[in-house]
Amino acid sequence: MSIPRATYDPRRVFRFSLPSFEVGPRVRQVGTYLSGGLFALSFFLLLDASTLSSHAKPPPDAPYDVVPVHMSFVDWIPAICSTLGFLVVSLLDKTHLNSALSGDAWSSDGPAAWRARVVLFVGVALMAGGLAGSLTVLILKYIVPDFTGYTYYGWANVGMNGGIMLSAVILWISQSGSDEYEYQLTV
Repeated sequence: MSIPRATYDPRRVFRFSLPSFEVGPRVRQVGTYLSGGLFALSFFLLLDASTLSSHAKPPPDAPYDVVPVHMSFVDWIPAICSTLGFLVVSLLDKTHLNSALSGDAWSSDGPAAWRARVVLFVGVALMAGGLAGSLTVLILKYIVPDFTGYTYYGWANVGMNGGIMLSAVILWISQSGSDEYEYQLTV
């Protein structure tokens, strides 16, 4: 039995290729609005938890030494990391990255391609670090000490960071097609 030469490439790891799709202007617009709405909803979730936290009082039948749990700056650090990661990823010039991904992964592309890869890595790492940090805050601050009435604060933090990551993915997919407008910003 012989291997078909036309479709077989020994350098490929996967035997299938990812589908490529062309994003139209209408899909791009809907994706951008959906991403922005999800981003705003994510921040609303954290602001709602913060507002509830600032007005939290112990139950009336609790002893006098019980102090309610409030959100502090530690709860906001993962949100700051995820927001910075979202900004870094969304401000990345995708034309440099597309030229980097079109060639061989280990070839010596230009310095712009390597900078685009590093910037993308930093942005995704910030968002992943924000999500991991929010899970850590949820577990260490709300679940381990058994603050059952206050776990909404931790879950809102996790939901906010997950929503920002999902918003970045939706924005990346909707903006990955060729633009009908080119914006050239140089510093």
